[in-house]
Amino acid sequence: MPGGTREGEVDMHHAEPLAIYSLHFDRGDADSGTIPLWNPVTDTRLGELPEWIRGHRAEPIAYVRGTRPSVRVSLLANHFVPSSFELSAFGPSLSTPSSPGTRIRWLGPHPVNLERTAGWSTLAEPVPFNRPLPNHIGTHALELQWVAEWTDADGSPRTLFLGDSQHELFTTGAPMRHGETGAPVSGAYAPLVRWSSRWCAGLESRKDICDAVLRGLPETGLRYGVPAWTVRHMLAVGGGMCGGWYQLFQQLANIQGVRLEGRTLHLMPREDARTDEVRWEAMVAVAPGINQPEPSRLTRLHGRFQDCAHYPFAPDEPVELLGRVESRYAFMAGWDDGHCLNFLEDSGRLYLYDACFRGEAVELDMPLPPADGRPVRLGKDSSLRRRYLHPTLPFLMGTLRAHGRLWEVDLERNAFGITVGTEQVPEIDIMWTR
Repeated sequence: MPGGTREGEVDMHHAEPLAIYSLHFDRGDADSGTIPLWNPVTDTRLGELPEWIRGHRAEPIAYVRGTRPSVRVSLLANHFVPSSFELSAFGPSLSTPSSPGTRIRWLGPHPVNLERTAGWSTLAEPVPFNRPLPNHIGTHALELQWVAEWTDADGSPRTLFLGDSQHELFTTGAPMRHGETGAPVSGAYAPLVRWSSRWCAGLESRKDICDAVLRGLPETGLRYGVPAWTVRHMLAVGGGMCGGWYQLFQQLANIQGVRLEGRTLHLMPREDARTDEVRWEAMVAVAPGINQPEPSRLTRLHGRFQDCAHYPFAPDEPVELLGRVESRYAFMAGWDDGHCLNFLEDSGRLYLYDACFRGEAVELDMPLPPADGRPVRLGKDSSLRRRYLHPTLPFLMGTLRAHGRLWEVDLERNAFGITVGTEQVPEIDIMWTR
């Protein structure tokens, strides 16, 4: 077709005398100073290949704020070019607004001696940037215009344009811990770095960063109640359970250098051999969870719940039970189930973050719970109960006697026993694990 490429033909680039061919930032060594970014689909490091390849590849790059990067440069020569010249790259400043048309020299002049004047040449050493990156958290569009400069034999200055390169650049708040639970062996998955750096742009305090991450989570589109328990699995299927959500939140904060502690809250059952009652068999949530219009059909319990109007009660006294056909989530008692949470210790205060059900941090009057599995008894005056459990997990499910019969919890028969308001229970026994 006129002006186009016929079917089966390859669209070839116009051959300039000399051009920038590839740029490699994350070279897999400590000297590169990058935060390794990973593709969650293939679980491979983006920096295994040059992040930018002319006409073929443009992957993001990430650094801790204020870093002065370097880049390994490959050139492609197609015609006669001078064997010696100085390489530079110009572009707009990222730190301060500049006047229209004003450029700064990001790299160079860097001396280059080509071994060949046709084909590919990779410079022997990485080319350092002349200045550090912005000293704040953020996302940036780094645009570079590359030129070669030399002086002819007659003393005439020459400049040859080598092409443009555009880079999606992230700057983070502080060095991160590598190899967190569910994360790559080093660095982080690229979508997480993009989200975290955008949500936390310009922030400094650890608490502000965690709050910004929590506010930003709905933007991911990921949903609670999907059977996935790792971050990579969540990104693949569009959501996950609390075991994946707490890892996701922890990794998003860790990208900015903020360390969180993960804990799993377990309910301890107490069985009465004399009456066959069990207090309690599950913590119950009624909220649909993040990005869900209703409790997920994949993981919810659906049926008739018997909500007790008043508790405690004696087995032989009349009890008002409010039967409701609803969908709810249940976190069963014991070691095999529980609800995963994050904790931040900051300025002598403890904050609880529940990425699944809460849109704000919960400040608690207690120390960070040890992850030793020891029983902990919570009275009604516990700040964990008043500020978190009562509004978030508003019911406890138990096997109880009432109206002359035993109301059993048997999920296989869709029997949910009796559900009691969490705030009505005098004492609740829990355990914490990591």
